[in-house]
Amino acid sequence: MARISLDCTDSLPGIPLSVLSVPMENKYKCQQCLQVLRKPVQAQCGHRFCVHCFKQLTSSGPKPCEACHQEDIFEESISILNSNEAFPDNAAGREIASLPARCLNQGCSWTGSIKEYEAQHEGRCEFERVQCDACKNFILRTEKDRHAERECEARTLNCKYCKATFNFKDIKAHDEICQKFPLQCKDCGKKKIPREKFNDHIKSCVKSKSACPFSEVGCKAVNALENIVCVLNREVERSSVTLEAFSHQHRLDQDKIENLSNKVRQLERTLTMRDLQLAETEQQLRELQFCTYDGIFVWKISDFSRRRQDAVAGRTPAMFSPAFYSSKYGYKMCLRLYLNGDGTGRGTHLSLFFVVMRGKCDALLKWPFSQKVTLMLLDQNNREHIIDAFRPDVSSTSFQRPISEMNIASGCPLFCPLAKLAGKSSYLRDDTIFIKAIVDLTGL
Repeated sequence: MARISLDCTDSLPGIPLSVLSVPMENKYKCQQCLQVLRKPVQAQCGHRFCVHCFKQLTSSGPKPCEACHQEDIFEESISILNSNEAFPDNAAGREIASLPARCLNQGCSWTGSIKEYEAQHEGRCEFERVQCDACKNFILRTEKDRHAERECEARTLNCKYCKATFNFKDIKAHDEICQKFPLQCKDCGKKKIPREKFNDHIKSCVKSKSACPFSEVGCKAVNALENIVCVLNREVERSSVTLEAFSHQHRLDQDKIENLSNKVRQLERTLTMRDLQLAETEQQLRELQFCTYDGIFVWKISDFSRRRQDAVAGRTPAMFSPAFYSSKYGYKMCLRLYLNGDGTGRGTHLSLFFVVMRGKCDALLKWPFSQKVTLMLLDQNNREHIIDAFRPDVSSTSFQRPISEMNIASGCPLFCPLAKLAGKSSYLRDDTIFIKAIVDLTGL
């Protein structure tokens, strides 16, 4: 059973229903977002969810399946959404990938399959209206570069005097504090004096002193006190403007820090998504490693004590084996094991069941499934294996051609008394047991 990691929070919900060019079948709908399934996973109750929706639903732990409640098929032991019991529904994923799709953006005539839409067109359409990161307005993707360079009111510029970086809308505020900004002396008329040197110029400017108020009647004296007061008033005004500009610049810097923090968090989510994808790939490789194609399957279950404690506590009452086949193009099957028993065997026996799964070549096979099945708990001393065998009841739905990912399990609720695994049991060594399944291939 593939484990669905919940570490990642950065994934996409379902594909909008209107992307499909044909009416959508209910089996392709996510039970949570009600959109077309994206990277579908199947819970143990059989309902499907987008991996994004399933991770959100189970982020705080196992939850009852609302779809089972709505369909009035809720079963206490099965209708629980648990990341440990869900697996990627690759069959449904391939069916959805082949469905016809179209682009929803006005003016775009693109058509193709859902697979091509996700891989080649989604997020790349020239007719898509995207949001500018700076001003938050929506523009056509093809106009994004020109907008960012010439039109955006919040675009970033470099001061031509001090080379500092700021937004276009803040150009006036920056000019008020830029130490390289050129000023003109009102007394002597000199231009292009950098602000950082302007005070020194005022102190040395020979025309900075004001004339006596009685100069019109011939007084040539200079009123130094009036000149000092005038200079001080100008400095107070400049200081007020500078303080306001610095306060505004501080707010801008705080916004910039927040934006950078958001980018860091986004990068962390992207890395977590990559880890999830890598884990899913590794799980697929492990499944291929244990797969057999001759109807004979040996299932090694290690860490038995911890797994049984989880079963007794109800955290993981059942576990599924990897899939195996009767032949390369034959029946697809797996085993389901209850380490604390199920039904009449609960608390006293190991319960072992055989499950017929939906395979790629079911249309070519004989149905119902009627091959003899032998289930064994192997004695690791190779002396006395515990064996049970049965022939399928061909009238049971468990052995008809599967219409969902897997049929209802059928097998042995009283397969092995738990007492046989106590003490120095030859069936349990190094905290590991081995279960073997043999499907009689006669007549195939």
